Amino acid sequence: MNQITYILYILISSFIVIYVGNFCYKNGKVYILNYFPDDLNFGNGINKLLRIAYYLLNLGLAIWTLQAMREIYTVAEIILEISSRLSYIILIIASLHFINIYSVYLIYKHFKN
Repeated sequence: MNQITYILYILISSFIVIYVGNFCYKNGKVYILNYFPDDLNFGNGINKLLRIAYYLLNLGLAIWTLQAMREIYTVAEIILEISSRLSYIILIIASLHFINIYSVYLIYKHFKN
């Protein structure tokens, strides 16, 4: 049962991370370019860098948490294990989104002065 849990967890968490990453990348472009209207290449570069860092960190975290997965014997345990781990990943995603927005604001303040 552990292999099934591993596969389901990696597939679902990867889908969530990639979906949210692409969503934030596309919709965040307007936000970031608003801060850097005179230098579009710089704004696009920051947006791409944030997306790559987001992917690496979240996918790495999702894979790293597999080491602590306990032995699974029933379908109910699969659901509980996957849902608890996905809630952890979603909490990290929300935290990183806030940190990214704040970081872009600080970069904007730095270059504005």
